[in-house]
Amino acid sequence: MPVRRRLFTLAQWILAGAIVWYAVSALHGQWVSAAERLRNIQPSWALIGLATAITLATYVLLIDTWRRVVVASGERLSFGNAARIWFVSNLGKYVPGKVWSIAAMTMMARDSGVSPLAAAGSSVLMQLVTVAAGIGVVLVTGARAIDQPLLAAVAGVGVISLLAFAPYLLPAAASLVRSVTGRQFALPRIPPALIWFAAVRAVVSWVAYGIAFQVFVSAVLGTATGAMSSYVAVYAASYIIGFLALFAPGGAVVREGAMIAGMLRLGLSSQADALVVAIASRLWLTATELAPGLIYLALSRRAAPIR
Repeated sequence: MPVRRRLFTLAQWILAGAIVWYAVSALHGQWVSAAERLRNIQPSWALIGLATAITLATYVLLIDTWRRVVVASGERLSFGNAARIWFVSNLGKYVPGKVWSIAAMTMMARDSGVSPLAAAGSSVLMQLVTVAAGIGVVLVTGARAIDQPLLAAVAGVGVISLLAFAPYLLPAAASLVRSVTGRQFALPRIPPALIWFAAVRAVVSWVAYGIAFQVFVSAVLGTATGAMSSYVAVYAASYIIGFLALFAPGGAVVREGAMIAGMLRLGLSSQADALVVAIASRLWLTATELAPGLIYLALSRRAAPIR
């Protein structure tokens, strides 16, 4: 294994370990104060249903965007097949390493007549654009939680500029990934307008996720004080931090720690209520993410011919 690749892997482990340690430490001292609050929770199932519907609609938006990127790379992919591949491969995010979902996507894409390289490259491209857009959204919506709001605004403008020039920077990014990881890696060549289109949709998806999160908080706590933008910032920041913790399956623990810290920083709840929301949202989001993929798997097995 090349030295550069070893250093990259070591850096991933160190970062993941540090984040998990911090998150576990933050959660440990808060459990006692939240236990009593958990016993008195009476959730609104109607609002949870609404939050789930918004989240699923956002999934549809992201799936359609990914499908458009695949088609732009010269492949054919119906929305039905795209949804099946997207949801089933998404189950892999709950396996440590964050690479299994892409591996599953490439295999399923090949079975559907789509180039595995096009499917994987399009997925990586979507992740890059979505994460970059999410960082920009966090900087804008959560600026007041940062000690230097002017610096946050400048950074937000920088991220937006990065997205604007993304079509011209992506080839260089692919070369950097190849040099750091030592693996062959290629991003699909698609029109710049489609990348900008994907970036706009990514921003819309983060806002929609934040709205769903605010509705969910109201369902769990009975109210959701604070501005909608604050919920967008907390959800996007905690999700991205969990996603970047490469060895935490589904961002477990890491995302919850970031969510609690964000809610407290923006004054959205007490410490006990923040922990209750973090635990409840983990159960809710896990079910929302896993259920469609498991349903697709069950249907595909039922449809498979008996030999």
